[in-house]
Amino acid sequence: MQANPYQSLVSLLSNILEAYTTAFFLTDTKNRVLHLVAVQSLSRYLPPKVSLPLEQSGILSQVQKVGQTIHIEKLQEASPSLSAAAPFYREGESHIKGLFAMPVADGAGVLYVDTKYGWGFNDKQQKWIREIAAVLQELLLRQESIEQQGELARVFTFWERLDAAARKEMGLKEFCNLLSDECAALLEADYVFIALRESSEERYRLFSGSAAVPKNLVNQTFTVKHGLIGWIFANGKPLLIPRLNSQTAEHFLFSPSEGLPHQGTVWGLPLPLPLGHTFVLAFLTRTPTEWGPVHQTAISHTLHLFQMLLDQFYFQEECRNLQTYDLATGLLNAIAFEQRVETLLASSMQTSTPFTLALLQIEPWGSLYTKVPPKRIRQWQRELAEGALDLLPAHVLVGQLGDNRLGLLLPQTPVGESSRPLSPLLNMARTFFKGRLRGTRIHPLFAAVGFPQDGTRADELWPVLYERLYAHFRAGSEA
Repeated sequence: MQANPYQSLVSLLSNILEAYTTAFFLTDTKNRVLHLVAVQSLSRYLPPKVSLPLEQSGILSQVQKVGQTIHIEKLQEASPSLSAAAPFYREGESHIKGLFAMPVADGAGVLYVDTKYGWGFNDKQQKWIREIAAVLQELLLRQESIEQQGELARVFTFWERLDAAARKEMGLKEFCNLLSDECAALLEADYVFIALRESSEERYRLFSGSAAVPKNLVNQTFTVKHGLIGWIFANGKPLLIPRLNSQTAEHFLFSPSEGLPHQGTVWGLPLPLPLGHTFVLAFLTRTPTEWGPVHQTAISHTLHLFQMLLDQFYFQEECRNLQTYDLATGLLNAIAFEQRVETLLASSMQTSTPFTLALLQIEPWGSLYTKVPPKRIRQWQRELAEGALDLLPAHVLVGQLGDNRLGLLLPQTPVGESSRPLSPLLNMARTFFKGRLRGTRIHPLFAAVGFPQDGTRADELWPVLYERLYAHFRAGSEA
């Protein structure tokens, strides 16, 4: 479609009427302005681009507000000042005898025609004006429909990209970065922020942001007691400020030194989650911006999709934890620990690097249930696990292989050198139950094997390890 769809009709009407000036104005209701979008004129005083304040546009203002057609046949008698009736001429115009102005599409536009050849327009000429106005109205409605279709197409594309991203295996941080950039493109926002507050903490952090967000702000923490984003977290309500005031001390988003523009629009929406966490999706523009119902609905559904994806990320993480860690102690479970042994075995064979695999077992564990309730036994399990993690070097892997059995994996450590890093744990295990039980002697059993001297495959190492542990158990039983 041509760049200016109205110009050909305005020129046609002007030629038919032999008018002095024919002009078509569109109403900008948000800024209260009339914009000249098409004109054909013999005047030297009519600029090619005109924007008139709606309240100071003379006859055009009256036509737009009241919605009635105005036909002045003897303009010099009806209006002492042409600049008051038609201020778009500025100064210097004269000898205009009549004018005709009528609203188009209920005031969405105004069609203006004047003449120097006669005292106004006869019935036939008025009919031409009204018919052209009707065509302009259809064209204007069509333009609005095309623009709306364009916005809907952008929203559809936006949803397609988010849907495609949601189906991919990507992390939460990566998806949030993508979501920020897509929202910035859809809303034409200069900045998009995703902030996270964990449970009821007094501070939150900027989790992600669009490409234009300063990198020094991302991952910073801020208090919920200050800033507009903090207000959203503290109150759990959406916030929309159409025009920020840079002179107002409270009109900053995160902190007074954030370095962001404070002259445009800010819009923030909270997203509370069932576990107590809260996300905030916020938008900032450099100039005042108004988002229509289509965009508001798109963002509302985006929050719904985001919430479902967060639930999905949460359940995936929980599933991974259940597959990897023991529920009671938080240590690696038996399956995950065995996988770590297989992985270390493969890498050690390639690099000819030794390692130690060991077991620590507490006996007689079953007798504890005759002395204390299960709740306290589970507490002791957690204390033993926490003690192991505190006492052992960070490179030692610990697994919960049974209620009373810990697996220990020492990479790059020959079995003959394993006693030094393991001795603090063995000492803690020997003294752990002193003073906790009466009439039952609880003691630890320990066994270890080394790669490669005790075996080069997992099905060789594990039997030797359990054989040694059983030998210690029998020796303790006989004693």
